[in-house]
Amino acid sequence: MKPSLRGFFDSMTEFFTAPGPDALERLYAAHPGWDAPRSRVELYGRMVGHHGRATLEKLYPLTRAALADEARWEELARAYADSKPPRPFEMNHLGEAFPGFLADEAQRRGLPDFLPALARFEWMDFAVYTSQEPVPERVERLTPNPTLAVLEHPFQLCAYVRGQGRGRPEPGQELALLWRHPERLVTMFLAASDRSLLALKMAVEGLTPSQVAEATGVAEADIRATVESCVADGLVLSP
Repeated sequence: MKPSLRGFFDSMTEFFTAPGPDALERLYAAHPGWDAPRSRVELYGRMVGHHGRATLEKLYPLTRAALADEARWEELARAYADSKPPRPFEMNHLGEAFPGFLADEAQRRGLPDFLPALARFEWMDFAVYTSQEPVPERVERLTPNPTLAVLEHPFQLCAYVRGQGRGRPEPGQELALLWRHPERLVTMFLAASDRSLLALKMAVEGLTPSQVAEATGVAEADIRATVESCVADGLVLSP
């Protein structure tokens, strides 16, 4: 990047992260002779701030609701914007670092202890939904859904999210599985269970229901029913 262009981006970063009545004048002072209309640049600054806040609200509705205080949410959104100037060309990725920001700020700001984990869950929900991993139309054998993501946290977040964030999540270690359904194209999620982990193990290791039945003593019909249920949910793909 040319030094002049780097200087321009650095000054724009200051413009976005240090708002105030003199921010616009500082920006123009950094670029003598710049003839862009001041009214348009000021409007651009307001527009970027608005879109940043709107993006956070769209990506993290449960995180926002869990604060139960709109003023605190606005304070967090402003602090996050100041710490992470908007750079990604794809607007939704403005919010990618928000869970990490909450984790760093949770203790200092007295945030609910589950908030960073909840934000991480909500980001993963979006990331799985927009995953670019190709999902094959046909497979030769049982195969894990390639959009599958795994989160581990000390709260029962799957039940909490399914309940639309009422109350607060119960404590307890949870392994959450999130994936995009290959036909319905929505993010699916569940707390990992023996049944779901068995189906994934069979898909990863290429095991057949008869082999698992012989090794475990579980009826083969029950194992097939477990696999079929996971296939219907899109967690694993079948021939």
